[in-house]
Amino acid sequence: MSDTNIKKWKTVKVPKGLSERIDEFVKSPEAYHLGLTSNSQVVAHAIRQFLEDGDDKPERIKSQVLETMSKIDQFAESSEHKPIQ
Repeated sequence: MSDTNIKKWKTVKVPKGLSERIDEFVKSPEAYHLGLTSNSQVVAHAIRQFLEDGDDKPERIKSQVLETMSKIDQFAESSEHKPIQ
């Protein structure tokens, strides 16, 4: 990594389960339509949305996070992406 990248980027650890869900989401049509083609883009997009809505009531933010996680869960449970048995 060049010095320029070190100054512009910061590494953040996320739980493995969440990372795996992000991996799956990045492969989805929804991510593609949003223009999100990498894990870092998905995470940055989610954080931006969180910070933009940060002045709202905590209950609303919690609701939005749960809704997003639900969408990712639904994608993960889709039969379209399960192995053929």
